[in-house]
Amino acid sequence: MSKSLYPDEPVPDHLADTGPVQSVRDLPPAQSGTRSWQRVVGLFSLIGATLLTIGAIVIMLSPEPNDPEPPVVLNATTTAEEDVIPTATPQTETSVENPVGEPTVSVDALPTLDPAHFADLLNAPVEEKGLAESIDFETIRNIHNPFTIIPERTRSGVEQYTIESGDTIFAIAERYGLQPETIVWGNDHTITEGLRPGKVINILPVDGVYHQVLNGDTVAEIAAKYRVDPYAIIDSEFNDLFGVNPDDPLPEGMWVVVPGGQDVQPSWNPVVQRVEPGSGNAQGAISFAVGEPGSCGLVTNPGGTGWTRPLSGYQWIRGFSSVHSGVDLSAPVGTPVYAANGGSVIFAGWNSYGYGYTIVLAHGPFTTLYGHLSQINVSCAQYVSAGQPIGAVGSSGNSSGPHLHFEIRYMDVPQDPTYTLPF
Repeated sequence: MSKSLYPDEPVPDHLADTGPVQSVRDLPPAQSGTRSWQRVVGLFSLIGATLLTIGAIVIMLSPEPNDPEPPVVLNATTTAEEDVIPTATPQTETSVENPVGEPTVSVDALPTLDPAHFADLLNAPVEEKGLAESIDFETIRNIHNPFTIIPERTRSGVEQYTIESGDTIFAIAERYGLQPETIVWGNDHTITEGLRPGKVINILPVDGVYHQVLNGDTVAEIAAKYRVDPYAIIDSEFNDLFGVNPDDPLPEGMWVVVPGGQDVQPSWNPVVQRVEPGSGNAQGAISFAVGEPGSCGLVTNPGGTGWTRPLSGYQWIRGFSSVHSGVDLSAPVGTPVYAANGGSVIFAGWNSYGYGYTIVLAHGPFTTLYGHLSQINVSCAQYVSAGQPIGAVGSSGNSSGPHLHFEIRYMDVPQDPTYTLPF
């Protein structure tokens, strides 16, 4: 018999409790408490979801920040000492029309500078910023002027030059930044006899010698002749000899640049001024190498006495030739050099044409020259006797070792010294 839900009423048979299911009222206390906590958790979850939804809506509806800084405008209260920063106007969208009728495209306009601000910047004097004293405007102008500073460039090879009226070996050498000897050693040796207008000569890219290969010359033989290392010739960018060995013979007729090479000393023909006896000077006068630093100007020329050797002991190195205007006598540095004849000192000092420290004496129609000295013991216009010490052997100027370069000239033309003195 089933129990009635209400104690005073009987339970109908179709509602009778015939199975294991029980009423909620009949549940144990623990099961009833669990359902209560689930309701509480669900309530809080509903509240949290509601709050998140509200927050998202608030963020979406909030306006975007748009606070551009106002441009700085110079006015009467703005001082020149303040740092002014140009400010661009805000970007705006500009519609670009499409000629074919397609949808227009919005393009951001480029930033522009406020016209009033730009004018103020142009009118602001630089001196007020304190920059005028710290900037070398001349230097800045030169740096940005491509025609003011031209870097020195090396010539890429041997060039040709046509002689003009008035040209000299020394003027041409100075024009191309070369030694006068290089002009001679880069051409036929007859160039020393005079420059004829219209003649074409070689201009080397560097100081040295221009050698034409004859009889199967090897690089080693050419290098030994001009006193350089063989690889200075092989490695030179002007010869196209990469991969050649020093003992390899070179093609007949080939021209080779020998950087730093030295040939025989060319004849030096300085300007000489003579005043004959009786023309304001009873003994006559002479000026040698007019305009050169070592020149003594017009000096009285009383004439010579007798000849003697300029060195008491020496070794013969080189004699007189068409390209070598004297003789070379080897001796240790400091060996005394003697006057070869009695006469006046007309040149005493540095010679810029390769002879280094040089002395020149006048002996009437003759002159004697002593080059590559290490010491000069006489002074301008001094009269010296034959055999008197005047200087010392050295290796100054274009010299490969200690020696004396000695010349005898008659009426200012070089002569073979062996015709006058027994060497």
